[in-house]
Amino acid sequence: MNNPRKLFVGSDHSLYVVEAGRGGRDRCIGTGADRTCIGLSGSIARIANGGVDRVVTGLWSGATADGRRAEGPADVVVRSGTFDVLLQNGAIDRRGFNDLGPDGATAGDLVSTPPGKAAPAVVVNFAAFEAANDPDRGRGPGAKFGNPSIDSDPYAFTRYRGGYAVVDAAGNDLLFVSRNGKVSVLAVFPTQTLKLPRSVGKQIGAPATMRSIVVQSVPSSVVAGPDGALYVGELTGVPFAPGSARVWRVVPGGQPSLYAAGFTTISDLAFDGRDLLVLELTTQGLLNGRSAGALIRVTPARRKSVVARAGLLYPTGIAVDGRAIYMSNNGLFPASGDGPHGEIVRVATG
Repeated sequence: MNNPRKLFVGSDHSLYVVEAGRGGRDRCIGTGADRTCIGLSGSIARIANGGVDRVVTGLWSGATADGRRAEGPADVVVRSGTFDVLLQNGAIDRRGFNDLGPDGATAGDLVSTPPGKAAPAVVVNFAAFEAANDPDRGRGPGAKFGNPSIDSDPYAFTRYRGGYAVVDAAGNDLLFVSRNGKVSVLAVFPTQTLKLPRSVGKQIGAPATMRSIVVQSVPSSVVAGPDGALYVGELTGVPFAPGSARVWRVVPGGQPSLYAAGFTTISDLAFDGRDLLVLELTTQGLLNGRSAGALIRVTPARRKSVVARAGLLYPTGIAVDGRAIYMSNNGLFPASGDGPHGEIVRVATG
């Protein structure tokens, strides 16, 4: 799979996989190892009856020359043959515009498209909403040690109360999109201040006198719980400290409440009955080289147990269907090359 991300189980139990793609040749931005090239290689794949078929192609994608560090399609909901797709955004200016060229024109949008070659109709432009409203008041994670006033990168969504609940990873907020496309704020997630070990500070280029760092929430996942509340998981920002990621519970109209803590770089959430499944992208943080990911079960009593760890490397998406748990694994790698490649794995729920 080409940088697989979130998963969606269809009404016929088909599994839909969001692929962030491999970039392209429309235009390139940046230099050196950070050089990112834009194209239309993002897609949605359908897995059913042992076969894989890319049912939507031609969505925006940006990646390095070897297909890594991809941004593009992040999440999908399939309804009556139509694909609602949430698309990431590479970077925006204070007016909410990006510099990604024609192939990146829909970056940062929620779009609707029929199957086949994508013909995306924009439902919501989240960058425009961020530029006009800035719900977290400039606490976005886009700058290394500063706080840009405008930053948006929608990354996950779920059906909720006739519309969609959407997390904006760079905006640090949870938004509601009504059936007619109107956007409102459900929650804004707080920063946290963590100790900054000298070795980590040196690694990220922090001043030698810097002893603590304000870490952004960077919400990466949202799921509706069996109690009707929304649950939001954090990736967290630099330095992605082990144990610093949290799960928030949100009831519209109230402030977010802490549901569970002590996780590392949460990439996705799902419910298995009344138990919450928390998927960790890494267990040692993103600055510690390659480390295993983990799938953790949290009971309503907040007891934790590890469901799976062996073989998980940068898992990026999770879905539950009956007695099976599906995960996107090696989700930060393209489908070809000498190293690991994107794949979908299955774990029995017991």
